[in-house]
Amino acid sequence: MSTATLTQALFALPMAERIALADKLYASVPENWQQAVDEAWLKEAERRSAEMDADPAIALSYEEFMAGLEINRRKA
Repeated sequence: MSTATLTQALFALPMAERIALADKLYASVPENWQQAVDEAWLKEAERRSAEMDADPAIALSYEEFMAGLEINRRKA
């Protein structure tokens, strides 16, 4: 069964059953998962900051950044 088919079937469940399922799924997530994610993002932010400190010319202006978002939005 594809994820899309499963998702569609799950959304067809009554609300109480969806909530119970969501609770069970959430309880199955390891307690420290957010810590690992936060640490990875911090490491990436520090890497990018050091990269821009080393070469400020690579930084994008607000306008350049927003233009890049728009280009990617049109591709999607």
